[in-house]
Amino acid sequence: MSKKRTVLLALTSAHHGFLRGVARYAREHRWHLVADMIYTAKIPSGWRGDGIISFIGYRDDLAEFILSSGLPAVEISMVRDEIKMPRVEGDSEMIGKLAAEHFLERGFRNYVWAPMLDDTLNAERFHGFAARLSKDGISCHVLPPTDTRHGDPTSRDWQARRKLLIHELKRLPKPLAVFGYNDCVAADIIDACDDAGLLVPEAVAVLGVDNDALICESISVPLSSVCHDLEGMAYKASALLERMMSGRKPPGKVARVPPRGLVTRRSSDILAVENLQVARALRFIRDQYTSALIGVDDVVKATTLSRRALERAFRQELNRSINGEIVRLRMEMVRERLAHTEKRVVEISRECGFARPNHLFRSFKKLTGISPRSYRHGISDRKTSTASP
Repeated sequence: MSKKRTVLLALTSAHHGFLRGVARYAREHRWHLVADMIYTAKIPSGWRGDGIISFIGYRDDLAEFILSSGLPAVEISMVRDEIKMPRVEGDSEMIGKLAAEHFLERGFRNYVWAPMLDDTLNAERFHGFAARLSKDGISCHVLPPTDTRHGDPTSRDWQARRKLLIHELKRLPKPLAVFGYNDCVAADIIDACDDAGLLVPEAVAVLGVDNDALICESISVPLSSVCHDLEGMAYKASALLERMMSGRKPPGKVARVPPRGLVTRRSSDILAVENLQVARALRFIRDQYTSALIGVDDVVKATTLSRRALERAFRQELNRSINGEIVRLRMEMVRERLAHTEKRVVEISRECGFARPNHLFRSFKKLTGISPRSYRHGISDRKTSTASP
């Protein structure tokens, strides 16, 4: 039986994803977790144990305590990348790329990046977003950071920042796609749109990061979000700490954990088009695509155009056919079900509008190059891989 370890949770951010990841590892490896700081935020001066899991944030006093303790410690973040510690971080560039592809699939041409801070993580996330957009010849407008600790005194005045944000959102061309650094930033964008009289997602589509249900599902317009694998990061950080507490050296580079996909909610559940007949067709498809009976002729009847004219308009607006859009929506739903449920493929097939499971299998493999089962196993394997540092 392994030796019991006593580990301090020195987290300035008590995100439930971090807590679940560390708790899962602790249960599996007989750790005793000291979690006082989550409730008191006070540094336990003089504490002695076996190791520390930290999210330092901007607490210089906490950084000094951890470094001076001489204990094995792992930081879950790149926020304070100047502090020389073994650390685990999410793949922020991949997060940015996923966000860009989510909006590109919906035909947006006008993009905004909404940062939180002027730091390494924000820069990485923006780089992934902007680099993917640039491949399609698209540039991105950048809003000022919401950071209230540094820079222009105006940034510390909530009303002044809100007035500036509304001004920017109103003046930029529509329809507009806004990618927020995290769910908090994205939720603030939605609130500002409400104050400005801008409809979400019709005028401004919004996407966040973290998929924090407490935020995403409690605001006026449910928020789409990239699934940043915070639990996986914390679990991997715990495995790395166990390695260090056992006397082995940490790896020389930052361990990266990829995102687990993206959950689409109402805030971005729209396609950006200018052609009214295409917009009507898209709304009909959105309402009916889960029915196995819907066909291209049904979509055409929802408009005043002929089939040929509507197909041509679809190509001009979205660079895909009417049937291609039906399949795209169904595949998006299939991927979400495979990644986030344990439902059998036959059930998923029925829910997503496929008449037969083998039709789903053929369509999925044609689009992704792998079977639905292999896709699900790949998601599972990525989750499992977070166990090894």
